[in-house]
Amino acid sequence: VLFRSIVYRAQDLKLQRPVALKLLPTELTADAERRKRFIFEARAAARINHPAIAQVFDVDEEHGTFFIAMEMVEGKTVRDLIASGQLDLLGAIEIALQVSAGLAKAHAAGIVHRDIKPANVIQTAEGHVKILDFGLAKFRAEEGLTSAIARGIQDLSTLTQTQIGIVKGTPAYMSPEQVKGEAIGAGSDLFSLGVMLFEMATGKLPFDRATPTEIMHAIMFDKTPAIHTFRPTLPGELQRIVARCLKKNPADRYPDARALIEDLR
Repeated sequence: VLFRSIVYRAQDLKLQRPVALKLLPTELTADAERRKRFIFEARAAARINHPAIAQVFDVDEEHGTFFIAMEMVEGKTVRDLIASGQLDLLGAIEIALQVSAGLAKAHAAGIVHRDIKPANVIQTAEGHVKILDFGLAKFRAEEGLTSAIARGIQDLSTLTQTQIGIVKGTPAYMSPEQVKGEAIGAGSDLFSLGVMLFEMATGKLPFDRATPTEIMHAIMFDKTPAIHTFRPTLPGELQRIVARCLKKNPADRYPDARALIEDLR
């Protein structure tokens, strides 16, 4: 079971600016592992400086309550945009482009988000996109990371590693490897983004089933439906892009977010 943090609108009295305060639920403050994960979320997000990722200002504890102070993002979630029918094809592609750029930056820093979904992406009135909620974020150890990041991984990995066989994420947007509780990499985020792009373009989920168990089974074993099934007028190139994102085998997906950006452009 995943507990959700609570987010409040607040005012930074020192700098006189609005911020969002994300609190660890009270019932979890006695859980050392959850406290460490909460602090890790702030550290993970703070390591990434990109316009498409909500900025973290501070992480602290006050009278036993742990919190993150972050950028206050005004706008609508992509989930709301889909539900209200406000997205056209170009709008969906633009959101996917901005999310891909943010993920490219995160992945280059050795961070996998693990919960990319419409509810975790906000679009401002100016059209800027922000990725929220690194609560499930995880460092991945790979060659080529800077020594500073490598040290960060060494410091934090023991606090945040997900045990094999433990499933964390939102079922409809999970990758097959995430469903199976296996170790995941950047390709898992690209699968989730593929699901999101499918939904933005068609208004439907590719693996929509009655229960979470059925959804996860479909993600692992069922053939991915073509976007033309729901909207016959969508371009074939978009079908190719979405289909590649949603390959069951991570090795068959885009090698990285930058390659996805090239095709989206």
